Amino acid sequence: MVRARSAFSPALPALALSLLLPCCSKSPAEPDKAPDPAASTPAVSPLLWDKPPSWTTLPAPPSGPKKASYQINHVGNDKEESSLDVFFFGTGSKGDPDKNFKEWFDQFDGDVASTAKRESFDVHGIKVETVEVQGTYKVALGPPVGPQKKASVAMVKKDFRMIGAVVKTPDRGNWFFKLTGPDETVQSARSVFRGLLESIR
Repeated sequence: MVRARSAFSPALPALALSLLLPCCSKSPAEPDKAPDPAASTPAVSPLLWDKPPSWTTLPAPPSGPKKASYQINHVGNDKEESSLDVFFFGTGSKGDPDKNFKEWFDQFDGDVASTAKRESFDVHGIKVETVEVQGTYKVALGPPVGPQKKASVAMVKKDFRMIGAVVKTPDRGNWFFKLTGPDETVQSARSVFRGLLESIR
């Protein structure tokens, strides 16, 4: 007697299992990550000003606090040019005017802070404060070291002058302008520098 072959094949359970496993082993989808707050926050508009035509624009670093740099040709008996650097340290403690002015004063010999000439004025509703000192200037030739954060090697420049300014915007933080160089050249650029500050917007 010939038995009828069963239609059920032993391979069918394995096939069914192979079809079900991918569905059962799939882990739940991870929720979408929250958007980066920094990416969704609009960037702060930079401060604008008019560059004096006689000043030469120098390349500024692509990143970091220095936002612009200019060279002023020397005049009279001075042997080297002066420079104006513009800095923005953000809206935190690094943008504190007293802290930055102190660092600039410390680049001169002696207690120049006590004799600094100070002035304040308004430009389009923005407060501007300036400081001016003169003396022996020390140009750092290496990174600051030690508890006093002073350069181990420095180039000494006698009869130098520095006119610094902080522009205190209500919504774009504090912007710093530092004009430094030989005394006669910086003094000759004082009125031009004032014009630049009065053009901020």
